Amino acid sequence: MNKRENYLITAKGGKGEFVPSFPADVNVFALPFWKAIDPQTGTDFMNVKWVKNDAGSMPDESHRAMDDITKWREIIKFPVLSELDWEGMAKAFNDNRDPEKADIAMLNTAGIFLIPINMMGWVDGLCAIYEEPEEFEALISALTDFIVELAGYINKYIKPDVMFTGDDLASANGPFVSKEIWNKMYKPYFIKIIDAIHEGGAMAEFHNCGNNQWLIDEYMEIGVDICQLPEPNEDLLRAKEKYGSRLVLTGGWDRHGEGAMPGAPEDVVRKSVRDAIDIYGKDGGLIFWDGGICGTSDDSKQKMAWVLDELAKYGSVVYK
Repeated sequence: MNKRENYLITAKGGKGEFVPSFPADVNVFALPFWKAIDPQTGTDFMNVKWVKNDAGSMPDESHRAMDDITKWREIIKFPVLSELDWEGMAKAFNDNRDPEKADIAMLNTAGIFLIPINMMGWVDGLCAIYEEPEEFEALISALTDFIVELAGYINKYIKPDVMFTGDDLASANGPFVSKEIWNKMYKPYFIKIIDAIHEGGAMAEFHNCGNNQWLIDEYMEIGVDICQLPEPNEDLLRAKEKYGSRLVLTGGWDRHGEGAMPGAPEDVVRKSVRDAIDIYGKDGGLIFWDGGICGTSDDSKQKMAWVLDELAKYGSVVYK
């Protein structure tokens, strides 16, 4: 059984020969326009400026892409998807892919929740939900239409096994939005996105790397196939017990646990990997991912080496 076969068995809630690893066991297709920066303005197509730090790239807090949500139509310059070189991108992807690995296409990382936040900042962005609900929903609808159209092109030309979408809808303390706002403002549009992914035959993977709590139930209801990086905690454990193999996870490793702490000794780090597999992958349905350890220190590099080595060792024998 090669990595692709094993990955897809796991992605469908089964138990393969070994615990698959993200991103090591996949070919990843990513669209360049999401990170393209205008050389004159220093902004992306949503007028957001980005700064780099140890955690990656974050919106520049000194720059507001939009102060008035009613102006979004004038500010966002959506790429014309029909004009992109899809055949060329597909050829480049296929020329470099490993046929023994699963294919994942990144539909979007920031989406209908996070894009308005990135443009307006957290305070103004969340306030706009209540202050300008009609305009806010009009923006969400336009973003959804763009993402749905994009999913169609990806399914047609790339034909991935899994398509990755998502939004950081939760912090470490829980969801940023109430159930009322989720149901009214977001759920109908996320359903459209998940349906568009499924229309082309791909599985839908949803990223939300916070404390998801009740959102897990919502993801199951709207047809999400794989939940990426929900924070391991008692709520997630209860959800796993509730849904069993239907709740497939990419992640599992406790990024806030003892094994992730600076200076954590080797035995603690290795145990944290085994615990993640035993807790969330005992019956299959776990694609292991540490989620990426922030920073480039020697400590982080060493920790990563132990994590991946233990995954290779324990993950290859745990199901035998």
